[in-house]
Amino acid sequence: MQISQLQVNGLKQEYKVIVPAKDIEKKVEERLQAIGKNVRLPGFRPGKTPFNILKQRYGGQALEEALNHTVNSSVGQIIKDNSLRQATQPNVSIVTFDEGKDLELKVDVEVLPEIQVKDFSKISLEKLKVEITDAEITKKIDELLAGHKKYQELTKERAAKKGDMLHLDVSVEVAGKPFAGFGKQMQVVLGAEEKLLFGNIESALEGAKLHGKVDVDDQFPDDFGDKKLAGQPVKFHFTITKIEEPIKFKLDEAFVKEMGCETVDDLKNRIKESLDKEYSNLARLRLKRHLLDNLSDVYKFDLPETLVKNEFEGIWKRLQDELAHAKEQGTLEPEDDRPEEELRQEYQGIAERRVRLGLVISEVSRLNKINVSEEEIRQAIFQEAMRYPRQMKEVFEFYRKNPQAVDHLAAPILEDKVVDFILAGASLKEKKVSTDQLIELIRGVVPGFEEETSDKPKAKKPKAAAKSKTAKAKGAE
Repeated sequence: MQISQLQVNGLKQEYKVIVPAKDIEKKVEERLQAIGKNVRLPGFRPGKTPFNILKQRYGGQALEEALNHTVNSSVGQIIKDNSLRQATQPNVSIVTFDEGKDLELKVDVEVLPEIQVKDFSKISLEKLKVEITDAEITKKIDELLAGHKKYQELTKERAAKKGDMLHLDVSVEVAGKPFAGFGKQMQVVLGAEEKLLFGNIESALEGAKLHGKVDVDDQFPDDFGDKKLAGQPVKFHFTITKIEEPIKFKLDEAFVKEMGCETVDDLKNRIKESLDKEYSNLARLRLKRHLLDNLSDVYKFDLPETLVKNEFEGIWKRLQDELAHAKEQGTLEPEDDRPEEELRQEYQGIAERRVRLGLVISEVSRLNKINVSEEEIRQAIFQEAMRYPRQMKEVFEFYRKNPQAVDHLAAPILEDKVVDFILAGASLKEKKVSTDQLIELIRGVVPGFEEETSDKPKAKKPKAAAKSKTAKAKGAE
């Protein structure tokens, strides 16, 4: 086998491989001999089939296998001899090949760029330290008291009012005919944010008494999910079987026990810990984003075109799906209703940024031997399976059969470990802030906290871009 480099163009390298015809013939003969050991043909014992018959019947298969082996060997030899770190799978094409003649291959390899990791101590960032006040803890307790809903039967007979839970027997007529599509019993909290009833039903039920009957004429919305019912007249017949009123809780021993705590101070400490964790996570997201901005600005090198192309195509497909859905729902933001070329240019830049940061993170992890352990991967798979409690077995089986899916789970874990490693060596200046100050400082930086204008929140970008990730790192926009 003769290998020669034809040209180098940036990260792309082109090689020519010449494989003598006799080497191909030898590989074909070896494959035929291997096939002959196991093949069973009428009139011949296993392993005793004449070579010319094997060649006649299995010559094409043997040649294909020999060529595949030769291609893989030549690519492996090129990678080994030149100490290449390939960005993607090499592209191999056959230039010339005829039976009895030498095989000529052209191998195109795109390699990873050389990245000189810089001194992390030169990175200067602001680290926010959030101070939780007693007033915020009190506010959280008030929210818990307001949101802790339990109901009891009326202690004194009265008409139903907002906040009450009504237990109802229900019968329904659609277009004058009995309809069995609704349950015979239901519960509804009058005035609740989550509406279980539509139209004017709740207002009709308000003021009803125990065992009272309420009839309501209404109409299914035109956009109702069941097209057969959309726009149809409907009549509801309700009988109130029970009225319950909300129990009003106060900050006492009983409520503290309900919250799983021993004392009021214990509850306050747990709330403080929870708020500390919540706001510290937000502050870390801001710190991480600024770190990634810094790395993106500092590290400049050629990017493998194939990686950028693949990343862009992934982002672009998700973006198009979300834009199409937004148009269908009538929720398309003005910022996204732009010419395609303008959007392509913007998301091309996002793709390049993500690939660049992914390569930097990968190089830092390689040089410093930062890895994701098997235990961390198992824990990530378990947490993913916990999201689907009724399908946990199927989730575990999916990840067992799909190593690439496991890589996607491992990528954000590796990224966070590398980010922590870099931050440990960076120069961090701590700044104490209130929770309100933190929220203002993360606007436009942390997803979900968009910048505000004087009159209304700034239009959000489609989520597709924010969720896309490279094979090495996520959240690198």
